[in-house]
Amino acid sequence: MSHTEAARTDSLGEQETRGDVESDKKAKNRRPANTAFRQQRLKAWQPILTPRSVLPLFFVVGVIFAPIGGLLLWASSEVQEIVIDYSECADKAQRTPVPIPDKVQSSFKSSNQQPNPTWMKYRDEQTNETICRLSFKIPESIEPPVFMYYRLTNFYQNHRRYVKSLDIDQLKGKPVDNKTIDGGSCDPLKLDDSGKAYYPCGLIANSMFNDTIKSPELLNDGNDDDPVVYVMTNKGIAWDSDKQLIKTTQYKPGQVVPPPNWQARYPHNYTTEIPDLHDNEEFMVWMRTAALPNFSKLSRRNDTTAMSPGTYQLDIADHFPVTEYGGTKSILISSRTVIGGQNPFMGIAYVVVGGLCVLLGALFTIAHLVRPRKLGDHTYLTWNNEQESSAIATGRDNSIAGYIQASRGFCATGPPTESLKAEYRRLSALGSQSYNPVDSESRAAITPIVIDTWFHIITGEAGTELISDEMIADQLSYLQNAYWNATISYRLQGVTRSANDTWARNEDEMAMKTVLRRGSYRTLNVYFHTDLQASPNAGARAFDIVRRELGVSQQQPTSMLGFCTLPDPSINASSPPSTYIKDGCNVLAETMPGGSLAHYNRGGTAIHEIGHWNGLLHTFEGESCSSDNEGDFIADTPQQSKPTEGCPAQKDSCPELPGFDAIHNFMDYSSDECYDSFTPDQVSRMRSMWFAMRDGK
Repeated sequence: MSHTEAARTDSLGEQETRGDVESDKKAKNRRPANTAFRQQRLKAWQPILTPRSVLPLFFVVGVIFAPIGGLLLWASSEVQEIVIDYSECADKAQRTPVPIPDKVQSSFKSSNQQPNPTWMKYRDEQTNETICRLSFKIPESIEPPVFMYYRLTNFYQNHRRYVKSLDIDQLKGKPVDNKTIDGGSCDPLKLDDSGKAYYPCGLIANSMFNDTIKSPELLNDGNDDDPVVYVMTNKGIAWDSDKQLIKTTQYKPGQVVPPPNWQARYPHNYTTEIPDLHDNEEFMVWMRTAALPNFSKLSRRNDTTAMSPGTYQLDIADHFPVTEYGGTKSILISSRTVIGGQNPFMGIAYVVVGGLCVLLGALFTIAHLVRPRKLGDHTYLTWNNEQESSAIATGRDNSIAGYIQASRGFCATGPPTESLKAEYRRLSALGSQSYNPVDSESRAAITPIVIDTWFHIITGEAGTELISDEMIADQLSYLQNAYWNATISYRLQGVTRSANDTWARNEDEMAMKTVLRRGSYRTLNVYFHTDLQASPNAGARAFDIVRRELGVSQQQPTSMLGFCTLPDPSINASSPPSTYIKDGCNVLAETMPGGSLAHYNRGGTAIHEIGHWNGLLHTFEGESCSSDNEGDFIADTPQQSKPTEGCPAQKDSCPELPGFDAIHNFMDYSSDECYDSFTPDQVSRMRSMWFAMRDGK
């Protein structure tokens, strides 16, 4: 194909028509529709995390969290409560009141020293129960609502077998038959020895807290008047959802029996009556299992009357054994605030988080001021800076400037890694495919490759009009024609335009590509920069080398022409986008058709760099005529030790070896008017690399 044919310009409309024809050819496949939603091209916003945007967030979070934590601590401190542990009352209490040893916690606004609470025990002759009587002083009035809880520790209601041990239908009031209960989830308490079902069945109901807590009585200190009962009710303590779930049973008294731990309350079973669980809110509270082994459950409440200051006594019928499993039980009387009961943890957590954010913000700010890190620096992305995938993804070893010096040319694409060389050797060993790029029948016999492509136009803020739509259309046309013989086409998905002086120089490549890159690893992204630099301040240094070695005029601009990433063997279909975020080609915009760079303004640089993206190396790779030099791993490109300058009539850098230098090959350094084609083996290599390295990823 002649260069005149390669320079032919198609309009964007013609490219779209060609794309439509190709789409029609693929209409029979299962490819999703080409819509923004189906092809995952919906617009998105991804913030760039910079010190300027992140550091203030630390201080903002600290300033917000610390005051909130202070308010939560203040609200928690406003709760009035007293907690009395009576676990050992039945064993250690006397027949007369004695101080409770280290079993009391209280939180009141008054700082006056309060007398120690006391306990005593006695036997109720009528009920034959052991009664634990607690005496304690309330130093100040507790405004309603006033709540009384029982608190248990080391009781694992969250155990898997325990939580599942109940029958929902039975609780809903349905008369579930014995056979169904026996095959249900109430194990191990399903049926008694006679085969009758327990009601309610299961471990949760059987282990219900059964201490009988009466309302506290206010004693008239030193007076003979009877104590005044502070009435607290067990109504209104359950959730409405639990009341709707648990209904009055349809069982008859003789159909079921009480659980083992309920036998004391029903010694003759359910002979004349059966408990109405719909009216038993204490049962409902117990059936709502706790998530942690230490928990409190509401037992009584008073929503209308304040609890006056004074000395109170509270009688509790002691039934529930806690010492057997190493737990404790306590009585808790408390008020509440806007955050509920006393819980300083949340306030402390907010204060700690706020303080840490302010501290970290200050430390990071100092670190940024003392030793700033350049935005986009990839040095710390991996512990091993020589890692292969890192080198391939960036197109560099330590820096692009190092590659520039090594290659002594305009292209900053680096040499292949060892793993990529191994893939080249494998493909070379298989031999080139039987494919003639000039033969139309050969092209029709192979699968067309269609590569989704994005063009990103990046200019300085003062040069937004430098790259016209016509230049973009001409570049796409040249790209299509250059790869036509390889049956590779490029479907332009879109063009983005950015005006950013820093990005135009490619000084923060990582940040730029994080924002601009589109598609997956199989998607080609080409970035056209108006002032492309290999790295900060590296462009002039690289061009000095070019001037010295190739005699380039001093009037030439000191920019890189381009660089691109080679395929990475370590990337697979499940690799996260962060591993190939830098994948793509960076090209100096002046090299586009109609650009201002003489002899390099027909679009050939983009063809050259995209050749790297497709897996091709420079024809002069290794820059040696030695037999040890594997070169570009392509059989039909003659060995070449030096890149080509301009467009000579003929050049032979390895005269002792067969063949002249491939001065018309897109993978040499010739000027655009000299570029002409790829060799058949290069075409086969690009196609093989596509299916091995990029297709489906």
